[in-house]
Amino acid sequence: MNVKELATLIDGEISGDENAKITGVAGLDTAKKSEISYLENERFLEAAKSSEATCIITRKSFAVEGKINIFAEYPALSFIKVINYFHPPETPEKGISKYAIIEDDVTIEENAYIGPYVTICNGVKVGKNTRIYPFTYIGKNCEIGNDVVLKASTTIKGRTLIGNRVIVHAGAVLGSDGYAYATVEKKHHKIPQIGIVVIEDDCEIGANVTIDRASFGKTIIRRGTKIDNLVQVGHNVTIGEDSLIIAQVGIAGSCKIGNGVILAGQVGVADHLEIGDGAIVAAQGGVTKNIPPHALYSGYPARDHSLARRIYAASLRLPELLKRVKQIEKNLEKIEKEIESVKENP
Repeated sequence: MNVKELATLIDGEISGDENAKITGVAGLDTAKKSEISYLENERFLEAAKSSEATCIITRKSFAVEGKINIFAEYPALSFIKVINYFHPPETPEKGISKYAIIEDDVTIEENAYIGPYVTICNGVKVGKNTRIYPFTYIGKNCEIGNDVVLKASTTIKGRTLIGNRVIVHAGAVLGSDGYAYATVEKKHHKIPQIGIVVIEDDCEIGANVTIDRASFGKTIIRRGTKIDNLVQVGHNVTIGEDSLIIAQVGIAGSCKIGNGVILAGQVGVADHLEIGDGAIVAAQGGVTKNIPPHALYSGYPARDHSLARRIYAASLRLPELLKRVKQIEKNLEKIEKEIESVKENP
C-alpha cells in the first residue's frame, strides 16, 4: 500500500512523497524503513525524529522533520485503522463444540461460538455473534449480549448480566461473593451475597479481574469502562461510564466511581467513598476520603496532587533539616550554659 492509499483510508492529509510504499506498522522504537508509525504526544517528538519509520501519522502541530507525514485529527485512532488493514482481525469462530456442556434450558442466538469444555447452566441467554472460548463457566440465569467475547477460563457466576460488545479476558471472575462477615465474639459469620453484577455495553475486563456480586442490589460497571488486569472490584461498587481502571487497583465495597475517572496502577480505594467525574488518582495512591470531580490526587493518603508534591519535596529535605535542628539544639545548649555561667558569676 502506498502513502496516498493510507491517507485515503484514514482521511488524512499528506506532507511528503505520496507514492512511497508502506509494508507494515510498528511502534516508533521498533519501526523499520518502509513502515508506518504514529505520534500522539509531543514528548515523543524526538523519538519520532530518530525512528527509522518512513511515515508518521500525527497532527500538523507535531510535524516530524525528515519523515513523510500524514496529518490526522486523532492520530492514535487513525493508526488503529492502519493496523487493522495490515493485520485484519481473525474471522470469528462459529458453531458449538461437541465437547461443550450445555444444559437444556439455554438460549443461544445465531452465529455464536461455544468452544470445547465450556459449561453453560440452565436459564442462560447467549446473544448473536458472541464467542465463548474453552473452559469458560457460565452459571444459571446469566444474560450475555451480542458480539461479546469471553476468553478461555473465564467464570461468570449466576445471574450476571453482560451487555453488548463486551470483552472479558482469561481468568476473570464476575459475580463471586462479596467479602462480608458479621463478627461476633471474635468469630466471623458469612453474610449471604444475594445481589448481582451488571456489565454494560462496550466494556473490557482484563485478565484475572474479580468483580464481586452485590450483597443486595447490583455491582455495576457502566458503559465503555475499561478495566486492566488484576483488578479487584468489591461488592455494591458502581463504576461510571468511560472510566479507566488500571492494573492492580483495589476498590472496596459500596464505592461510587464517576464517569471518565482514571485510577492508575495499584491505587487503593477504601469502602463507601465517592470519586467524582473526571478525577484522576496517580499510581499507588491510597484513597481514604471522597475526591471531588476533575481533581488530580496522589500519594498516601491521597491528597490534591499539588499539595502531595510539596509534601514529597519537603520530605527529601528532612535529613538536611534534621542535621540543622541538631546543630541548633547544640548551639542553644551552649548559649544556655553561658547564660547560667553569667548568672552564677555576675
